This record gives sequence, structure tokens and C-alpha cells, in this order.
Amino acid sequence: MNKPLTEEDRTTAVGLARYAYEYIGAAMLVEHNDPTPNQISPVPAYFLALHGIELTVKSYLRHNGVTAKELRGKKYGHDLHACHRKAKELGLLSIFNEEVNDADAMRMLVCLNEHQSLRYIRTGTKDFPLWSLVEPLAVRLHQAIATEVGYKTFNITYHQ
Repeated sequence: MNKPLTEEDRTTAVGLARYAYEYIGAAMLVEHNDPTPNQISPVPAYFLALHGIELTVKSYLRHNGVTAKELRGKKYGHDLHACHRKAKELGLLSIFNEEVNDADAMRMLVCLNEHQSLRYIRTGTKDFPLWSLVEPLAVRLHQAIATEVGYKTFNITYHQ
């Protein structure tokens, strides 16, 4: 008799990389098909990109031994800063060349999403990062991590 798969069995680095790829791809579709280009991109594009970045980092964490339970728990949950810190502790920067703009874009995305503000309307002023910073961060991070965990990635190059 086969033992049922546990959440630890089902939550794989490759699976997380796949979901990340799809979220980032969807973010790019939303942004690139915006019929009314403005200074900022559509809010759903930012939300999709942020979630794709989170899943990308979690893919790296899972690949490096962090359990699915830990990823889901209070320690990491949806805290991208905590996930990113742990990924750097586990050697992320040996496979990903993090640029100043990357850190700025990630910080701004996290701030934008405080209190789920990328999902629900919150009044007041907000600082949106330029899409020209967000997309390269999401794609380049995915390229580095997906290659590491064994999943396909984007065939795009960004010039610095």
C-alpha cells in the first residue's frame, strides 16, 4: 500500500519555481498589455510580481532544506524580508548578483503590500517602484534560482 503524500512531499522547490514562473509571467502580461500607460504600472502587475518573487525565494529555501511547514509558518509566511534574509544566509548571493536597484525594488514592493495593500484599497500616498526595476528583479532572480533547482525560466536579458 502506498503511503499518502505529505505536504512536505508535495511542496517542492521545482513546484514553487513553476508557480513563481507563472505569476511573474502573468505580471508581465498585465503590465505589457496595459491600454493606458501611466507613470506606474497596474496594481495587479505589482501584486503578481511580488508574489512571484516570494515564491521564487521560497523555492530556493525549499531547495536548501527549509521545510514546507517552516515556509508556511510565522517565521517566514508572507514575510519576504525574512525569506530573503534566510536565502542570503543559505548562499543566494553566490548564484544571484543582487544590484542596488534590486534591493530598492524589493523594499518598495514589500512596503506597498503592507496590510495587503496590493490586494485591497488603502487610501493615502504610495511609492511605486518603476516597472523597469521590478521586472528585471523578478526575472533575473527567477533565472538564477530556477536554474539552481532545475526548472525552466525566462529567456530574457536585461542590460545594466
